[in-house]
Amino acid sequence: MCEVLGVSTAGYYRWRSRAPSEREQVNQTLLAFLLEAARREKGIPGYRKLWKAAVDHGFDCSKNRVQRLLQTVGYRSCGATKPGYHKPKPGMPVLPNLLNREFTVHQRNLVWTSDITQVRCEEGWLYIAVVLDLYSRTVVGWAASCLNSAELVRCALQSAWQSRKPNGSQLLFHSDQGCQYRSEQVMSWLHQRQVTISMSRKGNCWDNACMESFFAQMKKEWLSSQSIQTREETQLQAKWYIEEYYNTVRRHGTLGGVSPMAFEKQ
Repeated sequence: MCEVLGVSTAGYYRWRSRAPSEREQVNQTLLAFLLEAARREKGIPGYRKLWKAAVDHGFDCSKNRVQRLLQTVGYRSCGATKPGYHKPKPGMPVLPNLLNREFTVHQRNLVWTSDITQVRCEEGWLYIAVVLDLYSRTVVGWAASCLNSAELVRCALQSAWQSRKPNGSQLLFHSDQGCQYRSEQVMSWLHQRQVTISMSRKGNCWDNACMESFFAQMKKEWLSSQSIQTREETQLQAKWYIEEYYNTVRRHGTLGGVSPMAFEKQ
């Protein structure tokens, strides 16, 4: 190793035997304090809170120094993201919330809402994208995939478009700020059809409450009662719930106690 790195053997052994520098000694003392403080708080605080505790205790250190020391021993707080996590690349700009929680619509094909959920399967996750017409709460299009991608959303939109054939210039499409919905692929698809796009405010699930409610009901009423199955079997279960039960049979309180399809026939 000395030969490869260009270091003399004597110099290497002198480095091995020398006493720790004053800086190293302070770092060891600081690290011991940080780990003890983290242990007392059950591993909850991150490096910023531990840095504040160290400063309050009298240590003269920076946040970056505390972070480096904790990284050398592999410390991660309970709330830290998992190793290997990468923040998604930003997509197209976030658009304003034009829907503004006005969930009562008096004509079909005026407002569509959409979202994505995930269901655990034997091979991993199955992602389901759904498009809902707010007029009758009918699921007008949906798609499922092992990948949570913009293509999944595009397939759900294509399904809805083929089944409803709306006038795009009169349609408002509402979703959250997910990178799939802000992708160039999805936004270009909507712009080509002159669809107006609306997005929920950041971290505000109530802005898309109808979709959140649909997924909660689908899981509670049907999918959660099934054992963990393959992706193919889970997709068939979702297909049955959406097309054979929810749209045609399930009575909806907002619609006066009739199913979405029956409401549209009135």
